[in-house]
Amino acid sequence: MTLRTFALLLAILALAGCAFPPDPTATGTGATVDGIDIWNAPPSRPYQVISVVSHEGSDDSASYADEEALIAQDAQKAGADGAIILYRVQAVSRMNIADGHPITAPKVAAQLIKYQ
Repeated sequence: MTLRTFALLLAILALAGCAFPPDPTATGTGATVDGIDIWNAPPSRPYQVISVVSHEGSDDSASYADEEALIAQDAQKAGADGAIILYRVQAVSRMNIADGHPITAPKVAAQLIKYQ
């Protein structure tokens, strides 16, 4: 195994540990983006999951807000009332050919929900 391959494997494993599913016993707090409730954990009110979506940003972007705005747009198109964020991670999008370092981009996944 080359040093570059080892570095990539190490970066992927390190980033994999950054994603945690929501705790089903916790109730979330959130914000509203374009009329869609964005939750960090499940809301206390009853809801139904209607879809799961994810978005990955451009290389070296550090903004999760842009990806959450895209999730809000998906929620609007699906007729959802909100979205529960499943994870926010800096994902390795590719390796820099010149120095072998990973180039990362924000990745966000969410469940789109309809309140009952």
